[in-house]
Amino acid sequence: MAARFKGFWEESAPFMPKWLPFLHPVWQSVGIVLGFLALREGLAMRRQRRTRYCGVRQSARRSHHAWLGKCSLWVISSGYLLGIAELWFVRAEAVLRSAHFYFATIALTLFCWGAVYGFAMLYSRTSKADRRDLHGFLLPLALTMMVGVGLLGLKLLP
Repeated sequence: MAARFKGFWEESAPFMPKWLPFLHPVWQSVGIVLGFLALREGLAMRRQRRTRYCGVRQSARRSHHAWLGKCSLWVISSGYLLGIAELWFVRAEAVLRSAHFYFATIALTLFCWGAVYGFAMLYSRTSKADRRDLHGFLLPLALTMMVGVGLLGLKLLP
């Protein structure tokens, strides 16, 4: 079994530089899609709260929104590190050479800042109105910025 895996690795190693640069964009796209799905759930909760409509249980929607948000945060954060590692180790390029890195860092910071407010609302028993406003402002801003960052990153592909 080990010999078969070793043979597979040796055969696929020459092709890795060809497909590996596309792993980061695909991974980040999955994270951004998860983020937009969480945004859709959040907007539905906002609409329910404003119209006092109780068609779907608020706690079920909130837990689904939180689950999508946590998955998105994990995928986007790990994809950020994957992009840095890919440039540094696989392609042997300077990480700081493009605007993609700087804007991605700003977008990830905004995303994490908004996620902190989300976690605070999730685990707090006090008033959530101020946190909800900042959460609802920072995360859509970060997601929109990430789409722009992705477009900036297209010029870095081989």
